[in-house]
Amino acid sequence: MNIRIALLNLIATFLLLALVMEASAQPRTVGVNVGNTFTYSPTVSWSSNDSTATPPSYLVEFNDTQWEEFTVTAISGTNITMHATTDYKNDTEITTGGWVDVNTGDTENMSEEVISANLAAGDSMYTSSPYNTYIINDTVPRTYLSGERDTNHINLISSGTPSYSNDLYWDKTTGVLVEVVQDVTNQTGGFTTTWSLDIQITSSNLWTVVPEFPMWASALLILTALTSATIFIARKKQPKRSFC
Repeated sequence: MNIRIALLNLIATFLLLALVMEASAQPRTVGVNVGNTFTYSPTVSWSSNDSTATPPSYLVEFNDTQWEEFTVTAISGTNITMHATTDYKNDTEITTGGWVDVNTGDTENMSEEVISANLAAGDSMYTSSPYNTYIINDTVPRTYLSGERDTNHINLISSGTPSYSNDLYWDKTTGVLVEVVQDVTNQTGGFTTTWSLDIQITSSNLWTVVPEFPMWASALLILTALTSATIFIARKKQPKRSFC
């Protein structure tokens, strides 16, 4: 089972655990372009005072993963096709392909990786069941890839056994998943087992940083250009010297 399947199973668990309500209607738009890439790396921790306890299989899968990169290969309406490459710590790689409709949530292998751009609190992740009751809690500023971004946040909590706390964040302007955080506590008799998983975006060509120049620097550049142009024109107007 590769990281893509593990992530789908993880999100499916979130859905089953969520307490949800009806969402408001919101037009759905694609916020990415063909050629966009986004790469993630997972961080895993697990501990238990039960000597017989073992980590769940999906956690082992993520712990063995170095990174996973997604590339947008085609867009048709609200349907996004992507290619994914998973790189493992043992230097092996697995490639998969799939698509997701950011309107309905219909998908093959790519569910939850990208949602509609510019959603807001109260909007659903997608419009079809069960996603139409999977609701954005709020929009919060968070820092990713050295930049602060508005992110649409969904929080899911279950107090059962085991108890889960799950947080998912998508960049608001593109709809791209930027982080998934899970904390789990499993209390069995006198034994306590806890684990956490943090999948975070680590690189992307989605956001191009344009250097900012102070006003004096911009004025200096303009002045230099004008001076150079004036000198050039003055030289062109000078009469040619005769050596006869």
